[in-house]
Amino acid sequence: MKFQIKRLLSQILIFFSANLGAFGLKTGFCYPFFYCHSCPTSTSACPLKAIENSVYNIKDNGIAWKLLFYPILILGFFGALTGRAICGWACPIGLLQRGTGRIARKLKKYPIVRKLGQHKIEPRLRYIKYFVFIILVVITSALIGFMFTDICPIGFLTGTIPTLILYPGKFMPNPFFWVALVIFIMFLVLIFTVEQGWCRYFCPIGALLAPFNKISILHISVDTAKCIHCNACSEVCPMGIDVPNMKRDPECILCGKCINVCSKSYITFERK
Repeated sequence: MKFQIKRLLSQILIFFSANLGAFGLKTGFCYPFFYCHSCPTSTSACPLKAIENSVYNIKDNGIAWKLLFYPILILGFFGALTGRAICGWACPIGLLQRGTGRIARKLKKYPIVRKLGQHKIEPRLRYIKYFVFIILVVITSALIGFMFTDICPIGFLTGTIPTLILYPGKFMPNPFFWVALVIFIMFLVLIFTVEQGWCRYFCPIGALLAPFNKISILHISVDTAKCIHCNACSEVCPMGIDVPNMKRDPECILCGKCINVCSKSYITFERK
């Protein structure tokens, strides 16, 4: 339990550090997680927006592609060190879903919800986030000019809503406002019905970080030779992973809940 308290404190601390713009602190740094740069109190830039701008401007500015490496190198650095631990320990949206996940876990007790979660198509839905990144973030920015961040539910939550509250009457909605509102409502339904639903299926930053789980220095290891297959670890996993057989699964956010519930201590963090 103390381990999870440390994780909660880390998430809260990073949430406040992401909003130091309220005190006049603005940096040129890109967040290594999902948070909107349009938030009135934001400290840094959204890595997806930086990628979109670079891809969009390449056709007019030949050196724009060099800026593309900036957010990718930031995400790559953290990914190589800790894999998707950013999702479980730092991302403010992960913190939000930590709260909504309690409701989603209760709904999971209903047979119909559990059956849907165990359907054979569920693992395939996790590939949606890769298509979101490739198609909506990269291809549309390069060919059409339409930006993912215009309809991003995270941008609506952390950018649009705070702006409406802090500057009533001054907000000028763009043409995609109502589309973004509908997507935001769908996002809320998702995270209240599926534990870590955004992380599982749609987060493009999760898609960028996921492959690093295979090579990251920090990862979760299961002693499969000694595992008694009680499945307590799989039951508690917020990402719905078959923990004893995960083999550095790209979906693992290194939250450590499986470590907490393993009565034999056969699941550990490893650094190599």
